[in-house]
Amino acid sequence: MAKKVTPNSQIKINMSTPEKPKKKLGTIVKVLIAIIILLFIAVAGFALGVYLNLIDMKGMTEKWKLNEYPVIGQYFPQPKTNFETVELEEQNQVETPTEANLVVPPAAVPNLSPAVSAIVDDSELQKQTKIRQQEEAKRISKLARLYGGMKPGEAVVILNQLDDPSVLAILNKMEDEQVSKILPLFSPERAAILTQAMLRGGNLN
Repeated sequence: MAKKVTPNSQIKINMSTPEKPKKKLGTIVKVLIAIIILLFIAVAGFALGVYLNLIDMKGMTEKWKLNEYPVIGQYFPQPKTNFETVELEEQNQVETPTEANLVVPPAAVPNLSPAVSAIVDDSELQKQTKIRQQEEAKRISKLARLYGGMKPGEAVVILNQLDDPSVLAILNKMEDEQVSKILPLFSPERAAILTQAMLRGGNLN
């Protein structure tokens, strides 16, 4: 049997049809919101990864050359090279003097008298002499410890090959007990010379 269509049912059909575009529009809005949320989460996760050094930005930049792109390149670090960037200065610009490049010729200092320069030279020479003496004293002390650790007979065999000032310097740094064992093993003549030098305070003249 054919179903009768009443005016009321026709109205219901006409009323229900506009709801379909609204449902489509609502679905599209929901999808767009979901995409925006996902993009926000992705960007936030990427930024957090960069901040916590979980993502290697330098490696990505070098691998994909991201810094060479025109717009986004400024946001990526420039790769480091073995060469430093040097800004060229104008030729007319005057160099500011520093300690490294400040060279003043002696003629340019009229107030510096020869006596003052001699005092400066003497103080510098005294410093260098003192440093050399300290280094020499350290070397002699080390040798004295080495010879003091040997048997007296072995030490004398080597000391006999050295000149008197060297032997005297080593003996002066040794303990008295060690010197008393080594000195008799020298020849009487050399032992007497060394003893006289010790009496004069280490001078062999």
